[in-house]
Amino acid sequence: MFDKPKKEAEKPAAPKAAATTPSSKPAPAGNSGQTTTIGASVKLNGELNGDEDLLIQGQVEGNIYLKEHNLTIGEQGTIKANAFARTITVRGTLTGDLNGVEKVTITSTGKVRGNIVSPKVILEEGATFKGSIDMDAKAAKPASQPAASAKSA
Repeated sequence: MFDKPKKEAEKPAAPKAAATTPSSKPAPAGNSGQTTTIGASVKLNGELNGDEDLLIQGQVEGNIYLKEHNLTIGEQGTIKANAFARTITVRGTLTGDLNGVEKVTITSTGKVRGNIVSPKVILEEGATFKGSIDMDAKAAKPASQPAASAKSA
């Protein structure tokens, strides 16, 4: 009779060991930093610079510079800005030029009116796009130089 409770006490120890294994898995997913969110009720006017990934659900007017990070325009996002980022994903509405160092994606819910410069462009079925596309791999890099000149002026 006394041996059974000891075995039951040992069984909960095994799930605790299993719980440590999943906690080690999320660490590699966040190795490059955090994602900042601009909420649906936020309106921002001006220049936006950052050193982390950005999700915009609100309204932004101006210019967005995330040179080595990812920009996502959420389904509720309404942007009137030129954007420069490593990757750009548009799920909402954007009016302005997009410069993606690696890739620009317009999802089925995305609406873009402007020009795209990126070596890889994805337009999903249902996406709305009016503008031009330049897929020259070198073209996205010089776009950062005029942006830097505009900042210093």
